[in-house]
Amino acid sequence: MNTQFQSILSKKLAKGNKANGFTLIELMVVVAIVGVLSAVGLPQLLKAQDRAYVSVARQEAVNYAKECSIHLLTGAAAPSSAQYDTIPTAQTCVDGVDVIATSDTDPAVTMTVSLDGSIPTKVVSSED
Repeated sequence: MNTQFQSILSKKLAKGNKANGFTLIELMVVVAIVGVLSAVGLPQLLKAQDRAYVSVARQEAVNYAKECSIHLLTGAAAPSSAQYDTIPTAQTCVDGVDVIATSDTDPAVTMTVSLDGSIPTKVVSSED
């Protein structure tokens, strides 16, 4: 049994010291590919994030205007602007006062919804 183990071991050792792994060139090619993909993808990701922030501001302005409309028409409790991230805390529900929401983008985008006789109107964006 000992001789069989020695023959297997000698065959393994006789193959030489072949290095396993990646060469420097292969690693540099992979790093270059990842760099190019990042350079192309990062601006698109940032644009998508900005569009999402603007969309949040638009939706919060519309939702707050609807809650104000319900408050003014039915006498229900006034909505709290503290639950919205893009609406200033000083915002009040008064007939004829605009609901304003500002996005967290650079430059900031302001969404305005007017209350016309307690009915919310179309959203007006500072981008338009």
